[in-house]
Amino acid sequence: MRNLGLDLLRFVAVFLVLGRHLHLPANASPILETWKRGGWVGVDLFFVLSGFLVSSLLFKEHARTGSVDISRFLIRRGFKIYPAFWCMLTFTLTIQSIQGTPPTRTALLGELCFLQNYLAGIWPHTWSLAVEEHFYLGIAGLFAVTLAARVRNFDWIPLAFVIVATVCLAARLFTVYFNREYSHQGHVAATHLRIDSLFFGVLLSYLSHYRRLQDRLRRVPTGSLLLLGVVLIAPMFFFTLQRNRWIPVLGVIPLYVGSGAILIAALRMPQSDHIVMKFFASLGAASYSIYRWHLPVGEWGFTFLARVTGFDNFGFYFLNYLIGSFVVGWLFSQAIEYPTLRLRDFLFPQRAKECAKASVAERQAGWSSPIAAAGTPSAFETGSGKLNSQALR
Repeated sequence: MRNLGLDLLRFVAVFLVLGRHLHLPANASPILETWKRGGWVGVDLFFVLSGFLVSSLLFKEHARTGSVDISRFLIRRGFKIYPAFWCMLTFTLTIQSIQGTPPTRTALLGELCFLQNYLAGIWPHTWSLAVEEHFYLGIAGLFAVTLAARVRNFDWIPLAFVIVATVCLAARLFTVYFNREYSHQGHVAATHLRIDSLFFGVLLSYLSHYRRLQDRLRRVPTGSLLLLGVVLIAPMFFFTLQRNRWIPVLGVIPLYVGSGAILIAALRMPQSDHIVMKFFASLGAASYSIYRWHLPVGEWGFTFLARVTGFDNFGFYFLNYLIGSFVVGWLFSQAIEYPTLRLRDFLFPQRAKECAKASVAERQAGWSSPIAAAGTPSAFETGSGKLNSQALR
C-alpha cells in the first residue's frame, strides 16, 4: 500500500506549482497573487521528496542484497520517467506542427536530452525534470564508486551533502555576483545551483535508515515539524523571487530544510480512512502526470474550450486550468504511467523485493538466508515508520 502522507505531500507540491504558472489579471485577488508568488516552492518539496525516496530504494536494496544493481536502477527510473514524458512531448510537437510553430532545434534537443535547464525547452516547467534526471545519474555514479571501492557503509553521505551544499552555495553566489540581471534559467534552474535540495533528501534518507532519525524525533510533535516547515517556507510567499537577490542564493536553504521537516511529518501518516484525505492522496499519486500536463492544459485546453463555448474570461480559464490539470493528469497516469510501471515491475522487478520474497520462502522452508544479514538498517520500511515499494517508486 502507498504511504498516504507522502501522496498528500505530492498533492501539496503540485498544487503550489499550479499556482506559480497561473496567468493572473491585473485586478487579481491577493490570495491568488500570493499563491503565484510562492508557488515555486512546490518544486523544492518535490526535490527533497525525490532525493529521499530514490536513495531509499538504493539503501533498501543494499541492505537486502549487500550490493546495488546500478543498471537495473537506471532502467527502472527510465521506465518511470521517459514513456510518460515522451507522450507529452509527442503531443506537444503534434500540436505545434498543426499550428505551424515548430520548436527550435535547441529547444527540441534540450527536451530530448533532458538539458532544458541549460539549453532551452519547449515548456518552461520541464527544467526541474532535467535536474532530477541529472540527480539520478549522479547518485547512481556515487553508489557505483562506493561499491567499486568496497566501502562497507554509507557514512560518507553527511560529508558528501556538506560538499554538495557548499559547492552549490558558492555557485549561486558566483552566479548572482557576475549576472546581476535575473533570469530563471541562469539563477534558479541549473542543476549545479539546485541539486543540494535533492541531496538533502538523501541525507534525511540516510539518517532515517542508518541513524534512526525517526526514533530520535519521536518526541517532537508532528504539528511542530509541520509548523517549522511552514515557517521556513513562508517567506517565499511574501518576497518576489525576481526582485530579491538573496532568495536564489540563500533562500533555497531554508526551503529544503523546511521541506525536509514537512517530509518527516508526512511519514507519520501512513494511512487514513478519511475519504477526503484519500481523494487528495490519489491526486498526489498522479502528481508526475499532473505536473507534466498542467501547462498544455492551461494554454491549449483553455484556448480550445474558449473557442467552442465562447467563454473567454479569467474565471473560465481558472476552472479549466485547475480542474483540467488534475483531471487530464490523473487520466494520463492511469493510461500511460501506471501500465508502464506494471510492465517495468514485470520485466525488471526490484531486487530488494525479490530477495524479500526469497527470504520469506526460505524461512517457510525452515532455514535462513545469509542475504538477510548483508545489511540491516533501522526498522524503516513499511507500516509504522516504514516505506513500501509503491511509495518509493
